[in-house]
Formats: sequence, C-alpha cells, structure tokens
Amino acid sequence: MTGNNTTRDTGRGASGADGAGESPHLGENVYISILREAPDGLVLVDGMGGCRYLNPAFTRITGYTREDVPTLALWFERAHPNPAYREKVQGMGEELLQGDRSIMVASVVCRDGKVRDFEFRRASVEDGCVLLTIRDITEQALTEERLRQATSELTAVIEAFPDLFIRLNADGTILDSRAGRQAETPLVPRTLLGRRIQDLLPPVIGEELLGALQEAFRTNAPVAPLEFSHTENGEARHYEARVLPLYEMHLMVILREITERKKAEQELHRHREHLEELVAERTAELERANRQLERLLYYIEMTERKAAEEWLDLSVEQGTLGAAEPEEARITTDADGTVIIVSREAEHLTGYAGEELNGRPVWPLFSGHDARELLTGEVLGRGRSAECVEGTVLVRNDGSKQAVRISADPIVDAAGVVIGMVCTIRKA
Repeated sequence: MTGNNTTRDTGRGASGADGAGESPHLGENVYISILREAPDGLVLVDGMGGCRYLNPAFTRITGYTREDVPTLALWFERAHPNPAYREKVQGMGEELLQGDRSIMVASVVCRDGKVRDFEFRRASVEDGCVLLTIRDITEQALTEERLRQATSELTAVIEAFPDLFIRLNADGTILDSRAGRQAETPLVPRTLLGRRIQDLLPPVIGEELLGALQEAFRTNAPVAPLEFSHTENGEARHYEARVLPLYEMHLMVILREITERKKAEQELHRHREHLEELVAERTAELERANRQLERLLYYIEMTERKAAEEWLDLSVEQGTLGAAEPEEARITTDADGTVIIVSREAEHLTGYAGEELNGRPVWPLFSGHDARELLTGEVLGRGRSAECVEGTVLVRNDGSKQAVRISADPIVDAAGVVIGMVCTIRKA
C-alpha cells in the first residue's frame, strides 16, 4: 500500500448503461480509511519479503511500527528472539505466505516485552503481494486452555467414579453417555443414543424416572436418589439414579450399580436380626434368673424368719432365752449349690469373706464323700431335710480343717419346686 496500487473514483453513478444492477465504485480515500480503521492488524508483504504497509491496528496490538520491522526477516528476529522457536515459526510462516496453509497461531514478543498469542491469516492481492491479518487471541487462548484443563479434570473425575453419566433432553431423549472406568454393566450403551431412557426400562421404573426428570426440570434442582432393580441375564441388578439439571433444558442422570451394597445391607440386616434375637434370648434368661433369685431370697427370708420365731417360742417355753447357744454358721445356696448368702458366723468359721464365697459352689468347703451326695440327692434332689453328723470336715481358707456337723433344709417355692437350700454348720 505505497500508493502505486490505487483505485480511482470514476465518478459514475450507481447505474451502468442500463442504469441498474451495478454497485457504485468507492474512492481511494474510502479504501484507505477501511485499512486504517480495521480492528485487526494488517501487513502487506511483497514478493521479496518486504513489509510495504502496516495499519495503525498492527502498531496498537504489537507496538511495532514499519520502521521497526521493514522486512519479515527482521520481524521474526524481534517477535521471536528464541532461535529454536523462531525456526519453527519461520517454517509455518513460509507455508502461510506460499498458500500451503491459510492460518497459523504463534506467540509473539511485543515491543513492550510482553508475550501474547496471535492468529495470522493470509489473503492474496495484486502484484504478487500477500495481505496478512493479525488478531490478538491471548484471552481466547487462555480461555481455551482453562476449558481444556476443566475438561481434563472433569474427565478424570468421571473415570474415577463407578458411574454411568447420561445427558438427556427434558423429555428423556439420550443425547450422550459416558461410563467411568470402574462402572460395571453399562445400562445404556452409546448405540441407544437418540432414544428415550424411560423406554429402555420396565414401565414402572421408566415412569418413576420420568417423574424424577420432570421434577428436576420444573424445580431446577437435584431430586432425591431413585433406586430400582433391573434383570440382566436372569440376575437382578440394583441401581441408584441421581437426576441433576443442566443448562439449556438439559438434564444429567448419574447411574451407579449398587448390587454389592444391597447384598452387604441384606447381610448386615440378617446379622442385626440374629443379634437382636440373641439379645432377646439373653434378656429373657436374665429375667428368669432374676425372678428365680427374687423367689429364692423371699423364701430364704421367710424360712429364716420362721426358724427364728420357732427358736424364740421354744426358748420362752423352756426358760432358756438368755442361755448361750452353740455357734451356728449358715450358708444359703441356689438349686445348683452356688453360694448366695453367707452369715457372719459362717465367715468366722470358714475364714472367707462373704464376697469371696458368693457365686462359688459350696462343695469345695466340705471334705468327705457323703456330704455332697447327701445334700445333692436328699435336699436338692428330693426336697427333704438331711444331716451329716460324722466324717464331715470343713476346709477353711487357710487350708486348716475343722470337723463339723451339717444340717440342710430345702427351700421350696409355692409350686413345690426346690430352688435352694440352707446349710447349718456346727463344730463337731
């Protein structure tokens, strides 16, 4: 654009010979104004690689004037100071000038030292010249890079989850689907794109899913997860569907197979029921034991009270109320011979504290073959009182032995069942 190639205004009107069908010719000033006001940078390059014209937009974008870059060779040196990168850009630039490519993108070091990305396009003009159009795409490239990064991250997230992601229209038409690497059976393969998802499922499930889609579209909010079962190859598979609204009237259905989770929940439920049964059985056993112990304590209290009243009446009749009685030790057991109550005299006689004997069998206290057999058979077995007079020895806490006499009375409940006994021990 040195003035050698001009377009002259002939001054003719809009009409040709017949006055119609022709556009008016524009003057040279109009073309120059177009070049000067163009928003993109323009460079006119001749066949020798000289830059014959740079418009103001080129200088505004890059900072370089025609005096800074009179030739393409000098432009490459200034715009691409890195030799390796400059060699690469020069190769693409030659292809662009020769018409082997119509567009190229390169990073350029502007005159202020900042690096920006530019898009170069070519157009052939007269006299073997080439017009290069330069557009700053730095922000666009940054946006595209961010988009690529977001797409890469989203792809990684999708592949990391065992889900099937399905993009739908508001009516349920499948637009796209993608499965994560860990997704099990793809319920909706890509070959079914364009069909409605509710038509691919059993009617009841399809209606429920369609209702969830309509609710998500109406409220523009996620809906509660929908669980359903689907038979594949004769085996029931369980799925969970989450419906999310997207942009432009699109919806996303996230399908996850939860068959293993359902099996685990069922197994856990069975274990919980079994545990509840065990707890109920144990509770019933404890309740029975508590009732038995309450009855035992009640009859012990009644037996001891009756014995005390009889002893008091007998002492009054014989006039021996104040006479000293031989020391008597009493040990009360349940029906198995387990110690329940130990009197203070029994503690003194055996050398054991009551807490030490409670809950332990009474039999190790007695040495002799007849004592246990007699007490077990007669008292606890037949519910009759018995007495061991000879050959019975009490084994004390310190290992010493004491000859004793034992008399035992059964404790019987209202139904006549023996629930324990009271052993009275005296020194022989």
